[in-house]
Amino acid sequence: MEIRNLNTFLQVASMKNFTKAASEMGYSQSNVSAQIKKLEEELGQPLFDRIGKNVFLTTYGEALLPYAREAVSAIYNIENLMRDKDRLEGVIKIGITDSLSELLLEKALVSYHRDFPRVRLEFSTDPAASLLDQLQEGILDAACLIGDPLSSGKYTVLYSVPSDIVIVANSAHPLSQKKRISVADIPGSELILMEGSASYSRQFQSYIAEQGIQLEPFLRLQSADTARRLVENNNFISILPSYTVARSVKEGKLRILPVTGWQCRQWIQIVIHQGKAVTPQITGFLEKLKGILEHSFI
Repeated sequence: MEIRNLNTFLQVASMKNFTKAASEMGYSQSNVSAQIKKLEEELGQPLFDRIGKNVFLTTYGEALLPYAREAVSAIYNIENLMRDKDRLEGVIKIGITDSLSELLLEKALVSYHRDFPRVRLEFSTDPAASLLDQLQEGILDAACLIGDPLSSGKYTVLYSVPSDIVIVANSAHPLSQKKRISVADIPGSELILMEGSASYSRQFQSYIAEQGIQLEPFLRLQSADTARRLVENNNFISILPSYTVARSVKEGKLRILPVTGWQCRQWIQIVIHQGKAVTPQITGFLEKLKGILEHSFI
């Protein structure tokens, strides 16, 4: 059984398309089809259902997926065992949500480039839902996102750490002067929320709706950093991950509002697609992210 056939299997499984997998790997489509056919003959079972232009894993393909990933990852590690990190090459593609980019990206990038100077990095900053789609399509090698705990078998969570979601205002806001407030005190304040795909924004709107309160944001943003700056300099309120506002709270620029009954926690997660073969180059960067998160939250 050839390792390149297993690697091709992983690419097709990730992208669900022979043509896209061939383009990504620099093969012809006929070459990819031949490799998959050879693998199916060796295993004696069909690995993909081909329905029109769509490709789906069979139950045998699903069963093979984790073993193929382990085998291909092991080969990558063996090939690079005797090579120094500063001699490793290639490209890795990482996705990250905006609110985490300020916390993680600069520190991880500088440290990683020092250790892996020949590896090229490509980053995508998008909402969590978009990052998961890109993992599914094989566009990204890995992603770091915040959201509800992932339970789908499509993804493997390599690391997870919780973060509280808080309601904040600047120190001059009238609500910041109160020791305790209720959700009924919030209407009348101008509200900034993250984009609709942010699960904590949806949870907040569900929470106030349960209290019989209607409150729509006057502004939705993708950038948590922009929301933080706007709240620092204006009498707005916003709902943001605690790590986004921690420094501003410490410096007295923002205050976490003590809203009775509001409790929300999300998980920062480092994620790969289940079928992804993890190279030493990818592992190296993910270890950098994990180290920063552990230092920041533990």
